[in-house]
Amino acid sequence: MSEDNAIAEGFRCGSVALLGKPNVGKSTLLNQIIGSRIAIVTPKPQTTRHRILGIYTDQLRQVVFIDTPGIHSSGKRMNRNMVRVAHGAAEEADVLALLHDMTKPLDRETRNLSEQLANRHSDRPRIHVLNKIDKISHAELLPRIAALHELDPSADAFVPLSARKGIQVDAFVATLGGLLPERPPIYDPEWFTDQSTRTLAAEYVREQLFLSMQQEIPFQTAVVVESCHEHGNAIDIAATILVGSRSHKPMVIGKQGATLKHIGIRAREGLQELLGRRVDLRLFVKVQANWFEQPAMLAELGLG
Repeated sequence: MSEDNAIAEGFRCGSVALLGKPNVGKSTLLNQIIGSRIAIVTPKPQTTRHRILGIYTDQLRQVVFIDTPGIHSSGKRMNRNMVRVAHGAAEEADVLALLHDMTKPLDRETRNLSEQLANRHSDRPRIHVLNKIDKISHAELLPRIAALHELDPSADAFVPLSARKGIQVDAFVATLGGLLPERPPIYDPEWFTDQSTRTLAAEYVREQLFLSMQQEIPFQTAVVVESCHEHGNAIDIAATILVGSRSHKPMVIGKQGATLKHIGIRAREGLQELLGRRVDLRLFVKVQANWFEQPAMLAELGLG
C-alpha cells in the first residue's frame, strides 16, 4: 500500500485511547484486534501499568490503539501515576473508546467516568464499548445502552462485543475507521507495536509472575531487563524481578527454585511465539524495599 494510493482512496489514520476501569478487557480487545499478544492479560486488576501502542493496518485505515492502565481510585503513588497515564492518553487521542464490563452493574465510578469523559472531551469522538456480551442476555443489553446514552448523549456509537471471543470486534474497528481523520499512515504497515524487545520481555515475565503469585505480592513486584542481546536467530535476555520486601523473595523463587523456573519457562515460551525466534531467558530476584513508593525508582521503571 503506497502513500499516494492511501491518500487517493481516502485512507484514514489516527489514535484511539482504550479507557476504562481495571479488568474491563482493554488489553484482551487490543490483542484480539492486532492478532498478537502484545499486551499482557491476567485476572488481576492493574495488570497494565504502561501505555501500550498496538497498530492495526488494512487497506482502508491505520488505527493506533493506546492501551491504558485501568482508571481507579488509590492512595498509592504508583497507582496514581498509572491513572495519570490513562488520562494523558485521553488528552492526545483522536478517538476515545470507553470499555464497560457487561457482567457487572453500572456503578457510580463508571457513571462518573462516562460523564467526565463526555464533559472534558466533548470535542472528541467517543465510543462506548460494551464488552463480554457473550456472558449476558440480549434483554440486559438494551437497558445498559440506554443508561449510557443518558450519561453521554453525544457519544458517536455504542458497540456491544466480546473481546475474548472476537464477537463484533470487526464492527468496532469499522466504526472507528469512520471517525478517524483522513491522512496517510503514520507507521509502516508491517508494524503491530512500538514496544521494544526489552519491554516485551519485561511484560511477559511480569505476566507470568502475576499468574503464579497470589494476593498482594504481584502488585509489589516489577521486572527490570538487565541485558538483551541478539545473536544469530536467538535472543539472550537477563531480567531481575524486584520484590518489595524480604519475605516475598523466597515466595517468588519457590521451593528449590520451582516457582521462578516456572515463570521463566512460560515467559520464554510466550516470547518465542511472539518474536518467532529462540529466546534464552535468565531470571534473578532482588529485594528493593518499598520500590513502588520511591519516585526515583518509579521514574526508572517508566512509572513516574
